[in-house]
Amino acid sequence: MRPPHIAILLTAAGTLPFLIGAAMILGFWPGEGRALIVAYGVVILSFMSGVLWGFASRSGGGAPWAYVLSVMPALYAFFFALRHPWALEGQAIAHLIAGFIGVLVLDAVYLAKGLAPRWWLVLRLPASAVVLACLWIARHA
Repeated sequence: MRPPHIAILLTAAGTLPFLIGAAMILGFWPGEGRALIVAYGVVILSFMSGVLWGFASRSGGGAPWAYVLSVMPALYAFFFALRHPWALEGQAIAHLIAGFIGVLVLDAVYLAKGLAPRWWLVLRLPASAVVLACLWIARHA
């Protein structure tokens, strides 16, 4: 099953800040690419928490685990990828890579439990590949 066209368009648009950040890091665009990628990565992991919360709500409250897991990407991003007095020390880019891989695992779980639409991974896998490639560039370039 194909995702709705608007979902494809908006998901593709959502990868643009990652692509711009990678272009900055590689010298094709002026700016602080790593800072852009970290800031936007935290935003998107938090956004994905909201998406997963929406999927959890499809259970009618019958899947408390789905609500609990849905907040994990946002909490993970807050505690591991941001720099602030309460943040746990670590490397933001590496933590974002782990966070986005973790969200893909959660996507598969929600799909397997019938909470995500059947087309969900068709949408998420290519977008995640782009995001992870940009994060890899940010970590290794």
